[in-house]
Amino acid sequence: MALYDTSSLGTASNSLTFNDYGNFPLYRVMSRAPQSRQVRDLDIPIPFESGISDFETLIGKTAYIIEGKMYPSSEADYSTGLAALRKLASLDYAQDDAGSDEGYVPYIYSENGTDNRQIFMKVLYVDIKEDTRQGLIQPFRLVCKIKDPTIFGLPFKLASTQGTAITTGGGAGIFPLTFPIVFGASTVSVTSTATNSGTIAAFPTNIRVVGPINNPKVTNTATGEYIEVSQNLATSSNILTITYDKDSLRVELDGNSVMSSVTALSTYFKLIPGGNPITLTGTSIGDAYVEVNYADTYALS
Repeated sequence: MALYDTSSLGTASNSLTFNDYGNFPLYRVMSRAPQSRQVRDLDIPIPFESGISDFETLIGKTAYIIEGKMYPSSEADYSTGLAALRKLASLDYAQDDAGSDEGYVPYIYSENGTDNRQIFMKVLYVDIKEDTRQGLIQPFRLVCKIKDPTIFGLPFKLASTQGTAITTGGGAGIFPLTFPIVFGASTVSVTSTATNSGTIAAFPTNIRVVGPINNPKVTNTATGEYIEVSQNLATSSNILTITYDKDSLRVELDGNSVMSSVTALSTYFKLIPGGNPITLTGTSIGDAYVEVNYADTYALS
């Protein structure tokens, strides 16, 4: 991305657009770069990646610095522009709307003139030293904390098995005669492919399993890793939601935590670059399906 391309930081309720040449004040980005540094001393690690007993966190170890200059059209415009800059890091302003993850907001820009990308970050403080040596032109420096040193492609993608033909089967035993009843539980299996066109493995944004299905098991057959939950989704109104990344983990059935029902060998898998066939299996027959929301991912260098 070129420095002169338009970009934005924040959500609809509190955002700033850089290099918007048709409006004033103009916020021109002069430089930006990630830095490896410890922004926060203590971080609480939580399980992710290779099993529920694995621990790692990258929160607070990468900062992102955006430096630029504000070009106002008047003294009144100067005051308005300073207020907008400072608002990005205001402790009095709770940036907790639908587009924000506990204060982490997207920095959105274009890549190669067509592809949109975003990084989630939180503005820790706005560094402004006011003087009159450049008239109304005001240099600024935004010090941001990175949530995850990963660049996400836009728009987000969806892999869904809804409407896909379901494969059913029974037990493995073969009998020489036919019984009037079915022995054991039938199985259901359905697959859809999540294609990560990025360069590094990605956490899914979230995984949703819609019933009816018993003991749902979501497998990334590209890696063999799976998440299995010992719960019964009796009807299509029952929804299992699995959300995880480097600093959060939730497994909920109809809004209630069922973390204790995740089987011991389950792994909170990533989507590797390329195709990831996602298979839903369980021990019941129904029109159950799985949805995997995700984004192409690239390394922050």
